[in-house]
Amino acid sequence: MVEDSPDFEALRRQILDLHRATIEAHWNKDVDSLVRDISEDFISVSNGEIRRPTQEEIRSTFANYLNSTEFSEYRDLREPIVDFSDDGSVAWSVVKVKVAGRTADGGSERDLDFTCAWITLYRRRGDRWMRVGEVSSFKQDQ
Repeated sequence: MVEDSPDFEALRRQILDLHRATIEAHWNKDVDSLVRDISEDFISVSNGEIRRPTQEEIRSTFANYLNSTEFSEYRDLREPIVDFSDDGSVAWSVVKVKVAGRTADGGSERDLDFTCAWITLYRRRGDRWMRVGEVSSFKQDQ
């Protein structure tokens, strides 16, 4: 018996929708939306470190960042690259965004102006895509 091939175009739209929701959640300071699809076994790679942050650590980091930041820019610099495992159960996106605005850190305000690129790994669990890993790279633009 030959199984039907996944509808990769529909799956691609789902991953792109998740990415767009991430950008919108930054604009709207919506922490719940940002953490909704993060897996309990999430792995983060950034700044030369490999971490397995807890859900509460992730939520706290986003809340602190969003509550102290006003964005003037948060947008894709290129169309995200999305691909899948052959069976459609694993996906990844490669994105590059421009971020600008102001942030308050330790009582003093400063400008934000950076480009960030990241790879997000997704695993299909039931009818949901869960983020299981992210590798990010930041470049200051000022």
